[in-house]
Amino acid sequence: MKIVAKPVDAIAVFKGSGHPRPYKFRFRDADGSGQEVRVDQVISAEERRVAGIQTIVYDCQSTVDGVQKRYQLKYLVRECRWELYKI
Repeated sequence: MKIVAKPVDAIAVFKGSGHPRPYKFRFRDADGSGQEVRVDQVISAEERRVAGIQTIVYDCQSTVDGVQKRYQLKYLVRECRWELYKI
């Protein structure tokens, strides 16, 4: 997977564990058009701390234009911000 680290608009669900679970997100393609992706499956979630920044990295899978894609979403806890981390 390639690191892209693009900011995205996301909708998340909070359950009993207190951690957000991504539901869907929207981002801009290289050509400037917006694309909305529904998260079909969260394969794993891992808490990480890099240079003192607490994050949660989600390995996800979705069907986009009829093709299954794997990617990683990163949630930066302190900033309450989502990134499309890897594709």
